[in-house]
Amino acid sequence: MKKVNSMMLLASVMLTAMTFASCKSSNKPVAETSRIGEIPEAAQYIVGIEKYDSLIDYSQAANWLDVPAALVKDGTLDATATDSMKAVDVFYIYPTVTGFRPETEVCDMTDTMMIAGAQMVRQIQTAVFDESCNVFMPIYRQISMPKPGSDYRAIIDYVSKFDATDALDYYLNNLNQGRPFILAGHSQGASVLIALLENYMTKHPEALSRMIAAYPIGFAVTKDWLAKTGLKFAEGPTDTGVIVSWNTEGPTNLKEKNMTLAPGGISINPINWKRDDTYADVKENLGSLTVDGKLVTPGIADARVDTVRGSVVVTTADAKLYAIPADGAQMFGPESYHLHDYGFFFNNMKQNVADRIKAFMEK
Repeated sequence: MKKVNSMMLLASVMLTAMTFASCKSSNKPVAETSRIGEIPEAAQYIVGIEKYDSLIDYSQAANWLDVPAALVKDGTLDATATDSMKAVDVFYIYPTVTGFRPETEVCDMTDTMMIAGAQMVRQIQTAVFDESCNVFMPIYRQISMPKPGSDYRAIIDYVSKFDATDALDYYLNNLNQGRPFILAGHSQGASVLIALLENYMTKHPEALSRMIAAYPIGFAVTKDWLAKTGLKFAEGPTDTGVIVSWNTEGPTNLKEKNMTLAPGGISINPINWKRDDTYADVKENLGSLTVDGKLVTPGIADARVDTVRGSVVVTTADAKLYAIPADGAQMFGPESYHLHDYGFFFNNMKQNVADRIKAFMEK
C-alpha cells in the first residue's frame, strides 16, 4: 500500500474546502453533434453541462489517474503490453472531491482540486485493490456537491452517460483484453457506477459475465433497482457476479436524513458479510484506517446492519473524530461515517476482494 496522507485532509477535500479551483474550458475534440440532448429538470441548475460535448480521449494516459505502467508508451495506452500484469482488473470511479462551491458545476479535467482529491482517494480507498488487481482509474468531469434536496439519482443517471460511460467503454473494448474484472466506486463514484451497471453493463452481457463483483459503496442500492435491472446483491463473502454495498453511520444518525440512503436500500455487513442484523464485534475487524491514515489492527469499527434503514451501524468509532464535518451534516446527518465507508473496514474489504476473485477463478 502506498504511503497514506491524513484522512482529515481527504475529508477537507471532499466536503469542506471553500477555496474553489476554476473549471477551465476544455480543449478536447467536440462531438460532431451535441450529445447533451434534453437536460432533465433535476440537472438544469448545474453549470457547465455543455462541457460534455467535448470528448475525452481515453487512449491517452494523461486522462487516467492510474493505469498499469506496463500499458503506457509515450503517453499512449498500448493494451498489448501486458508484462507484469495481474490476472484481474479493477475499474474505479472516485467520489466527490471538489467540495461545496457557490454553484454546482461540471468540473474540467484540469480542475486542480478534483485532481488532488482523486489522487488522495487513490492512496486511501483504491489501495484495497492493489494486492489483487490492476488498477484502472479514469479522470472524469464530476459535478461538485449538489444542492441539498436535489434529485441526485436523476442528476447522476444523466451525467454518467458522458465521461464515465466513455471511460468504461474504452476500458472494456481496448484495455481489458478479456480479463475478469471488478467495478468499484464511492459516493458520487458509487452512484455513477450504479447508473453504469443499469445503463451499460446490463446491455453488454459478455462483459457482465466477466464481472467478479461490483462495489458501489456509499450510495444506496435498492430492492426496486435490483428488480428492475435483474442484478443480484451479495448474500455472503464469496458469491460472484453480484453487487456489494454498504453505507456507514452511527446510532444517533438513525433518525436523521442521509442522502446516501433510500427506501428499500440494502447493505451487507463488511465484517461478517451477512445481510441480516447479526452483530460483528470490533475484534472481528481485521484492520481500519485511523483518522490520520494509519492502519491499525484489529480495526476500530464494529458493524451491524439495520435492515429497515439499509445502513451499517457503527458504535465503537469516536464520532468527534470520524463523523462527517459540519458542512455535510445537512445532507448526510450529524453522525454519518460516509468518509470512512472504506477506511473503517480496510483489511476486511481487501480480504473480501481476494476471496471473491478466488471463488470466481475456481468456478
